[in-house]
Formats: sequence, C-alpha cells, structure tokens
Amino acid sequence: MSDYLIGDIQGCFDSLQKLLKKVAFSSDKDQLFFLGDVVNRGNKSLETLRFIKDLSENAQMVLGNHDFHLLACALGDKTPSNQDTFSDILNAKDKVALIDFLLQQPLVIEHKNALLLHAGVPP
Repeated sequence: MSDYLIGDIQGCFDSLQKLLKKVAFSSDKDQLFFLGDVVNRGNKSLETLRFIKDLSENAQMVLGNHDFHLLACALGDKTPSNQDTFSDILNAKDKVALIDFLLQQPLVIEHKNALLLHAGVPP
C-alpha cells in the first residue's frame, strides 16, 4: 500500500492521469492526498474535481487558494476573472454537489506524523 501526495493539479486532469498511471496507482490498495489547488489554470477543472470526488475513500484533499477562489465565485462573494478556467464547474449540472464536496474539505490533514496542507507553517 502506497500513499501519494499531489499538489497543485490546477485542472490538469490529463497530467494527473499520466502521473497515476506512471506510479501504477491502485484504488484497491493505495491512498491519494491532494494538497490544494485542484482547480483553475488548466482546462479540465470539472473532470479533475469529479475524479477526486468519485475516489471517495481512496482520496483526501485539503483546500488551496484556487479552490477557495472557486468557492467564493460559486457562492457569489467574488466574480470570476477572464483568467479563471472553472466556468465548467459553475455551469455543471452537478455544481451543487461539487461545491458541497469542496465545502466539506479541511485545511489540514494529520497523517503519519505529518501535517498535510497547501501552505507552509512555522516549525
């Protein structure tokens, strides 16, 4: 059983799939930890978020600044900019479920004597 920690996917679904294939990820025995910024910048934020959500017990994630930006836009606190690439999520039929999934994610995960998060912490 292996644990894989992956940060800053930023909607690059195809690259994520190549990486998981390269390490021979097995959802039967391996665990994925996504360390924030799973959406925005890349052109497949919707596919990336759905994939992570569907992994359920085989994956955990913490929120990053791009994920917070998506939440702020989805909840009406901010307006997406021209550079944002998550309009597919905001227009998806399952938008409510995807946003609810993100709202349930923590900022920090404790795992095997380590703190997993998107930003640094003082020692």
